[in-house]
Amino acid sequence: MGTYGGDEVAALVLSVGHTWTQAGYAGEDTPKSIFPTSVGWVDLPAEADQGDDADNSEDTQMQDATQDGASASDSSHIGKKDADGGDVAPQPVGAGVVPSKKKITKRGKYYVGDGEISCWRPDMEIKSPMKDGLVEDWDALEQIWDHAFLKRLRCDPTEHPLIITESAWNTREIREKLTELAFEKYNFPAFFVAKDAVMTAFAAGRPHALVVDSGGDMTSVVPVYDGYVLRKGIMRQSLGGDVLSDQVLQQFKANDVEVTPQYLIAKKSPVVVGQKPNVVLRDRPATPSFHKMMQMRVLHDFKESVCQVAESTYNEQNINTRPQKPYELPDGYNFNFGAERFKVPEIMFNPKEFLKNPTAEQENFVGLPKLIFNSAQSCDIDFRPTLFGNVVLTGGNTLFPGFADRLHWELNSIPHSYKVKLHAPGNTVERKCGSWLGGSIMASLGTFHQLWISRKEYDETGSSIVNKKCV
Repeated sequence: MGTYGGDEVAALVLSVGHTWTQAGYAGEDTPKSIFPTSVGWVDLPAEADQGDDADNSEDTQMQDATQDGASASDSSHIGKKDADGGDVAPQPVGAGVVPSKKKITKRGKYYVGDGEISCWRPDMEIKSPMKDGLVEDWDALEQIWDHAFLKRLRCDPTEHPLIITESAWNTREIREKLTELAFEKYNFPAFFVAKDAVMTAFAAGRPHALVVDSGGDMTSVVPVYDGYVLRKGIMRQSLGGDVLSDQVLQQFKANDVEVTPQYLIAKKSPVVVGQKPNVVLRDRPATPSFHKMMQMRVLHDFKESVCQVAESTYNEQNINTRPQKPYELPDGYNFNFGAERFKVPEIMFNPKEFLKNPTAEQENFVGLPKLIFNSAQSCDIDFRPTLFGNVVLTGGNTLFPGFADRLHWELNSIPHSYKVKLHAPGNTVERKCGSWLGGSIMASLGTFHQLWISRKEYDETGSSIVNKKCV
């Protein structure tokens, strides 16, 4: 069986989350590059002719107009690159369908990276290739990979092995497609897919752990024992930073305060606390997805700057005695926030009481302590003391001041006989990039080389090899 033993080159480590993508080299303690996972897409005129000066990030999709009007394109196919580096999607014809000579051409351009997607463009739509921890848009994911390897790391993929992280509930089909992408398009010499929860536990130096990951679109609890995920104990719900930001937005609207993103502001003047902003706006029509993204950035900064978790059960009377914190929105509106700044992260612990205007799905949310307890209780009784003694926190939401103390207090308040011990790295980068850091450490170990999926193994077995070697 072929193995990869390239000691002389560093492996690439890639972790693509819903909100952020982290890319770098194995053996380093921080990613070389962290950029938004969301990508921008602008439709170009269908009749436009692609000349020699076409931008290298253009994406061209051609569809055959069949006799019965059905489209014969296969959107799930991974596109090939043209001579200019543009992403060109093929046009396979469906079985038994005879195409006519008429062609319908759809062209567009992708924008990837913080600077690109933050730049206002009238018709730019914003989308993320990830949903619930799974790949949903393969064309957008390909653009993320291109940007990470070619523009951020500036490396030749054929000279480095690649390790990527995946969610613990990833499907066999997606894993196989990721393997195909790595070997067929990028020609990596070796490849490996690792569970993000296992890598987070590895970064914390623990073979057994209850990994609590709270990010942008969801919160999950994954039990890890001896380096393997205990699948029956996986608990997750769509309660993440995006829900908290949306709640902040609703709170501002209820107080008749408009959250105006920076791209709309031409000029502003100082105003006293609590007064309406004195601002001149630009005439910049934008798509709802772009406007929403820019609003979310403002709200994300608000959460980082102002919000805090009460160290014990929320008590309005006690909270009102805590000092207020000032915050100014981009349009100049400013206010001193008191109890409001505690109520937002409180949703993580008591969603039924603090979540306003919940959807049907959100009505079924449970508090994080209960989610952790349910996860541990779903595992074998012999594993539970070890899991409760190794609760590892990762993800941006766990960085709220007071979060770890409150979680420890809540877990000890639930009736059980186990000793609870939390591991919460004080380093912000380590907390946000736990799975990437674990992949960096593991891929740099000499003993790991025998675990790589080599190009020879892929050619002999096919993409299904990933389900045998990466468990």
